[in-house]
Amino acid sequence: MITNLDAPRDWDGTGMPLSRLARLVTTDIDEVHDHMSRMFCPHDLRIEGGNPPIAFRHHQASLKSVTFNATDYGNPYGRVVVNIPPANALYLVQFSLSGVAQIAQEQGTIELSPGQMCVLDPDVQVKQTFGEGYKHFTVKMSKCGLESVLAQELGFRPRALHFSAQPVRLQGPAAAFAHLVRTICDDLDSGIAGFTHARACGTVEEALQRLLLAAVPHNYSELFDAPPSSPAPYYVRRVEDYIREHSRDPISLEEMIAVSGVSARSLHAGFRRFRDTTPMVYLKNHRLDLAHRQLKVAADEGLSVTEVALACGFTHLSKFARDYLDRFGERPSATLKRMNAH
Repeated sequence: MITNLDAPRDWDGTGMPLSRLARLVTTDIDEVHDHMSRMFCPHDLRIEGGNPPIAFRHHQASLKSVTFNATDYGNPYGRVVVNIPPANALYLVQFSLSGVAQIAQEQGTIELSPGQMCVLDPDVQVKQTFGEGYKHFTVKMSKCGLESVLAQELGFRPRALHFSAQPVRLQGPAAAFAHLVRTICDDLDSGIAGFTHARACGTVEEALQRLLLAAVPHNYSELFDAPPSSPAPYYVRRVEDYIREHSRDPISLEEMIAVSGVSARSLHAGFRRFRDTTPMVYLKNHRLDLAHRQLKVAADEGLSVTEVALACGFTHLSKFARDYLDRFGERPSATLKRMNAH
């Protein structure tokens, strides 16, 4: 029976989250540097102010592509300086648990304090300076995964996603994001396995991704935050329902026209106006999204890319691979491999 109800107290800065999931505890700065380079990416690390003692701790837990990290350099005085090159494939969402961090990116320098969060740009170099007693919490999120969720919401694949470099107070969607992170981590620390269940963790990760997109301003916020468009006419919805029910079966344009009950011209006009696409492209994207979801659990079910593609209605495998790459930024085999790694 789970009896650990004390974990939430560790989030006030007096302790460390994920206390039962320590990855490294050491006083050796070289060991710290090697460990953190492997956990995140190669970077430079130094301590200013002579040669002060440290009592480093790093706690970590993971779902699939999302990793939670609590870090305390254990530096009672002096400053820890970390120079991080472009992470490229990762967004790092950072919270201050105690103390203040100075974070310098291309856009300028900010101070991150308790009660705030920020997102580090994966395409630029970042310099972080931690004051004495600083503890922080970092959520490591896949760039590919986050941009895939954004593409699903927008209905098209966007260009590079860039978040504001400014800190965001933990209120509104930012508070919801932080609360969900805390709930997940407290449960993982207590040994509750629900969030890591193969049928649940993908949905949990997508909830975190959508909350982050709502919480921190970015270059697609205006579109992401816009209210849903006006309801589509009955003939568009009728074809969408048909596609959802029969997406694994061969579907021709002629069938969709017959299902809609209107002319080919009216059907195309309706999809263009209310879905900003054509009926056939809508069908293809729906099948690609279905394949993307299936590949996330294919490893657990022992399925191959070919089996997933055929099950989702694709018959030309090379074209499927190209379309999948265009929509999600990686090949289907890469998605399957990434999911196998977790």
